[in-house]
Order: sequence, then structure tokens, then C-alpha cells
Amino acid sequence: MKFSPKTIDLKDGRTILLRHVEVSDAPKVIEFVHGFVYDEEFVPLSEGEFNPTLAEEEQILSNYIERPNSLFLVAEFNGKLVGNINVDGHQRKIMRHTAVFGMGMHKEWQSCGLGTALLNGAIDWAKNDSELEILYLQVYAENEAGLALYRKMGFVEHGRIPNFFKQNGRYHDEISMHLILK
Repeated sequence: MKFSPKTIDLKDGRTILLRHVEVSDAPKVIEFVHGFVYDEEFVPLSEGEFNPTLAEEEQILSNYIERPNSLFLVAEFNGKLVGNINVDGHQRKIMRHTAVFGMGMHKEWQSCGLGTALLNGAIDWAKNDSELEILYLQVYAENEAGLALYRKMGFVEHGRIPNFFKQNGRYHDEISMHLILK
């Protein structure tokens, strides 16, 4: 079962629509990601690494739609994408009950409750409508806001790798976290 759209009021009074991505959203997703991916300190991509063609992005979104243990949600404000979360379920049988996720949002949408809304949507879906039992993530150790959000949502740290990310000639530690769903 896929995600049912939800209207959510954020802390700052803005209202977003949280919904499952559609293949036709591919141009919007590409534009959205290009709007923040290289400007954010804690996104593990270097300039030019995110450059899918429209057909490639359509295939990526189609995969999220078709796989029962995967999900790609977008947050819309006035028809414009302002945030996303993707839950990437493993396809190997022995790990199909696990998924790694990532999320992103434009800087002006941080600290207003959008991250909580995205995570709540994905976690509720994973608990109720999927075969997933464990969600996990990797986060920059310096990403204090992200760590606080993940801890608030029940994620537990289970490891740290020093110098995991090397970005602009500088090393960053990685923290791994997980949430047991069932």
C-alpha cells in the first residue's frame, strides 16, 4: 500500500501537502534538488554529481513507486516542491526488511517542522503499510540539527566512522543510526 496524501500545518503557520511522488514529478524533483544540494553543508555530494537526465530520474522515481518496501515522498507548498524523503528498501531477500533513507529541503524550510513532518510520514508508512522492520541512516557528526531530529524521532546511534566524508579537502565523521519499527 502506498502513502495517502496529507495536509500538514507547520510550526510557522505554513501548510504543506505531503504526498507520494509521481513519475511526472521528475522535472520538479531535478529542479528541487539542484536548488539545495550543492549549497548545503551536510549533503554528501560534490558539485556536478547530481545530474540525471529526465529519463533517468523518471526511472528512479518509477522504482520507488513500484517497490513495496520503498517510498519517495515530496512536500509541496503552493505547487512547488520544498522537501522530500526517500526510503530505499533493500532488494536482496535477506535485507528486504531494512531501508536506508535520506531527506532534503531548501534552507528556508529548515526549523519549521518540515523535517518532522517528512519523517513522521515515512515512519508511519513504514510501520503500517510496508514489510520494513528497520530504518537506518548516515549523518554528518557535525549536523547537530539533524541528529537532534533523528533522536527526537526515536533513532539510536549504533556507530561512528571517523573521516568518512571528505568534502572540499576537509574530513567529517559519520554517525550511523537506526530505528526498530516492529
